[in-house]
Parts: sequence; C-alpha cells; structure tokens
Amino acid sequence: MTTGQSAKPDRPGQPHVALGTGQRWGLRLAGAAGALGVIDAYGLLRRRLVRWSACILSYHRVGPDTELPTDVPLTTPADFEQQVVYLKRRYQVMSLAAMGRAIRAGQPLPRNAAAITFDDGYRDNYRHAYPVLKKHGVPATIFLATAHIDEGHAFWWDRVSYAVLLTTARKLESDRLGSYDLGTTPARWEAVSTMDVKLKQMPDHEKNEAIEEMVRKLGADVPAAMARDMILTWKDVREMAANGITFGSHTVHHPTLIGLPLEQARQEIADSRSRIEEMTGQPCDTFAYPDGREGNVSPAIKSILAESGYVCAVYALPNRLVAPGADPFGLARVSPKWDFTTFRLSVSGLYPDLASVINRRRTG
Repeated sequence: MTTGQSAKPDRPGQPHVALGTGQRWGLRLAGAAGALGVIDAYGLLRRRLVRWSACILSYHRVGPDTELPTDVPLTTPADFEQQVVYLKRRYQVMSLAAMGRAIRAGQPLPRNAAAITFDDGYRDNYRHAYPVLKKHGVPATIFLATAHIDEGHAFWWDRVSYAVLLTTARKLESDRLGSYDLGTTPARWEAVSTMDVKLKQMPDHEKNEAIEEMVRKLGADVPAAMARDMILTWKDVREMAANGITFGSHTVHHPTLIGLPLEQARQEIADSRSRIEEMTGQPCDTFAYPDGREGNVSPAIKSILAESGYVCAVYALPNRLVAPGADPFGLARVSPKWDFTTFRLSVSGLYPDLASVINRRRTG
C-alpha cells in the first residue's frame, strides 16, 4: 500500500486508504470548485440544458464506526444528515420504484430527480440512517440479501477482512488465493484488497470454498453474535417499511449472478422477492445486482427480472446519472464519495460527466 493522504484517516474501523497524487489534487480542486460556487453552478446549468436526468445515490453503511475492520464504504451520521438535507432542499427525492416506473413508461422525470439507496442490509441502516430519513421525511430503498437476515451470517467480504486483519498468523499460504505476508497492518490491508479482487472473479462455489479454507488456516472468523448484530432483523425491516422505507431484492445469498446457471439465478431472484414481500406485506419491485458491475449482468438476467415482475434494477457501478432512454434494468448510481464537497461533485453531474469524458478518451 502506498503512502499519502487518507480519506477519513481518523476513523478507527476503516482502513487508512491512501489516495494517489491525482486523487489528492482532485480533492483540492473539488474544494476550490465548491468554494467558488462552480459545483452548484454546473448542476444548475446542466439541469437547464438536459431534458432531464436523475441521480441515484448508492450507500452501504452509516455509522460512527464499524464492528470490525472493513473497507465497506462508511458514511458518518453527521455527513449523512448533511447530505439528506441538501438533497431535500435542492432535489425532488422520490422512491426508486416510482422512478423506475416512470422510466419504463417513457415518462419524463423532474429535472432534479434523486433517489437514495442502500445495499446489503447492514443494521446500522436502521440505527443511524433510518432516524435521519424519518426526521426529514425522505424516502429510501434498502436492498436485502434475505438469507443473511434469516440466518444472521456475515457477508463474505467481512469474513475476509476480519480473518486477515485480526489473525495472529504472520503469513498465509492458500492454494486458491496465493501467498501473503501478514507481518504489518498495511500488508494485511493489501492482502484483503488482493483477495477481494480474486474472490470476485471466482464462480460462487469456488469462492465459498476459498473463504472457508482461508478462515480455517488463519484461525479467525466473525463471531456469530457479532455477525447477527451486524445485519438487519425482520423486526427492523417491518418498522422501517411502515415508515416510508421500501425494500428491494439483493438476491438470497448475494452471488454474482452471471456465474450461476440461469435457473439458479432465477431462483435467487424470485425467492428473495417473495421472502421480502412475505415479511413486509409490501411489494418488492426493485433489484440491485450483487457485485453490480455492468460486465456481471447479461441480457438473460435482465429478462428474468422483467419476467419476475421487477420494475427496475440498479448497478453498483459506473458513476453516472440516469439519462432519458435509460434501460430500466441497467440504471447507474453515483457514490457519495469522501466528503460533502465530493458528494456535491457527484450529484451535480460534474464528476460523472468528467469521468465519462476521460473514459471515452482512454478507450477511443
């Protein structure tokens, strides 16, 4: 891991993720742009020039800290409330389902449409995000991987982080994942990052086998009580569902769908929906792709979603706004990024637009 400025370096549960030179300059420029009013001016100009566009925010965790060392994106409650207040004042925040229905029907959205979403169903969504959303009367959608609620199991990436960061072992030799020096904290974070990339490229059954081998060799795994407390309960879900929060599917077990036989993918998609509807008494008509890169989603999977009665589906990446003519089963989202300035940079469209131009030049 390289050295340099870290995003949120005082956050004990998070890795001190070093930013590269370009990112550090980007933060400085973003700060200057915010101070000069460039970000808000760009957002206003964009809304005047573009027929309409929509911003779908992608969150994971909201809290002061996490139970275990993790690189899952974490937004503090204070930051989250500042962002929600900003969205409520400047945007028309709507439910993702309402946005999806309008897009499917070819109806225009408000020029300043926005939706708030959360992936995975961490319990801090209930403890820290839900009170803010309820206080300000702002809707949001939380995507649930239902087996994790039913069984109280930790997600695989949290098991990897816990085992690697907290083991007493100084090295790891794995047939599937390779060899790692675990002698220092930076080396351990580097190992976590490398393993995550390798695991995402494996078929689901191989990934699970590799993780079981790893935690066995390292002698460390997320304690059962901690795992249960990290994940929403159905009681939490029902309370939020009664107070303006909607719930979408993130499958049953959070597999990468493109690596599954189509019938197994269909079952993951259908069973999660029926379980959420059973436990909330409300329709479940939105979907978030696990490991939701565009390359992990096929036309056949999109067809299954449409046949199963879903209204729309969202990617995890890329960072871009939703434009007229968007595929309702391929909606992009934007990340809130590191601080309030970079959050505004994303929702204004300035960061996504610049990233799109840069990517086109690289591939062109």
